Amino acid sequence: MLRLSFLQVRVLGVTSTLAILISTAFAASHERVLYAFKGTPDGAAPSAGLIEDTHGNFYGTTMSGGPNSDGTVFKLSRASNGAWTETILYSFSGIDGDAPVAALVMDTAGNLYGTTAGGGAYGGGTAFEVSHLSTGWTESVLHSFGNGQDGWDPQAEMVFDSAGNLYGTTQLGGAIFGRGDDNGGTVFRLTPGASKWTETILYSFTGEYLGPDPNLPAGSVVLAKNGNIYGVAQTGGANGQGAVYQLAPNSDGSYTESVIFSFNVNDGAVPNSTPVQDASDNLYGTTRQGGDGACSSVGCGVVYKLTSIGDGTWSETVLHELNGRDGSTALGPPAFDSAGNLYAAAVAGGADSAGSIFELIPRVTGPWSESVLHTFTGGTDGAAPLAGVTIDSSGNLFGTASGGGGKSGVAFEIVHSQ
Repeated sequence: MLRLSFLQVRVLGVTSTLAILISTAFAASHERVLYAFKGTPDGAAPSAGLIEDTHGNFYGTTMSGGPNSDGTVFKLSRASNGAWTETILYSFSGIDGDAPVAALVMDTAGNLYGTTAGGGAYGGGTAFEVSHLSTGWTESVLHSFGNGQDGWDPQAEMVFDSAGNLYGTTQLGGAIFGRGDDNGGTVFRLTPGASKWTETILYSFTGEYLGPDPNLPAGSVVLAKNGNIYGVAQTGGANGQGAVYQLAPNSDGSYTESVIFSFNVNDGAVPNSTPVQDASDNLYGTTRQGGDGACSSVGCGVVYKLTSIGDGTWSETVLHELNGRDGSTALGPPAFDSAGNLYAAAVAGGADSAGSIFELIPRVTGPWSESVLHTFTGGTDGAAPLAGVTIDSSGNLFGTASGGGGKSGVAFEIVHSQ
């Protein structure tokens, strides 16, 4: 079957749109399902990206399913014949966490760290460690959220600093709102100690939907070389459409928050993914709405770049506006290959309205050149990729789709010929 694709061609400074026919197989790439989740006992609805160890194994989480129906931590291992096997490393049961929707992070010893959006001692979610011991894998709760004003509902991965501290965000709660409120959110740090980890709230958002302070932080944070912390919030900012924020360290250990960019629909809206920083300190990310309005008045979402131009001022460049045909609603973070090409996922849109994986190739000026590598059908190949992709040394892409695969989502590989 053939479908229409659209190619922008720039001739003598004039951009034209040409319709061309291409195969749905996308000759330069094809998708392969590594594992189709069944719900019980192996987990359901994988909503986070995969991480890879030095042996080529992948690790991830499922939001639900497993023996206790509260989600799992799993490992995918490749056999000599090329087949992949899933192993459940840990199954949550509520008090130790519920609904892990974020990607994992691994330390140098191979231990895994992550968050759950719910469960824990206070029902506000947890930060956890799954340790690899000689007798198997065991889980420990590093922190239970929701006890007073420490934030609750962590939905993003955590990140290590050079001292072994973990940083992350909670979407709700904090010093201003506390446990029971639906707004606000926090940036936190977890510091390891002799017998336990200690949480420090670095910043509590005010929860103003119409700004100027951001509200509902999404994704995790970037720890910049200069000590600043960067992240995104889904609402608030000068235009109420979400913002990119900066936390600058003070001499007393506190942080000062400032908004470095506020979205305004046409240049993006509702940023949801962890920013990615390149070697030149530019920030890249995706938004779930905004752009030229091809999908609706709120747009299909964009991929953006922020460049510091001095004096605390940042300039935004829209690298690509999703148009529905190539996908819509980008939720996960972008990823770069060694050549500087960018890859991202759209949770919806595409030929079958089940999402897509696309590539952006840099141009000297103007929007980057886009290629759709795979459009999900909602069938055995999966549907609704909620996270970004992981790129291996050969340039192949690995990720998860939260639906399809027969029942409960898939882990997939996209073999990409560059």
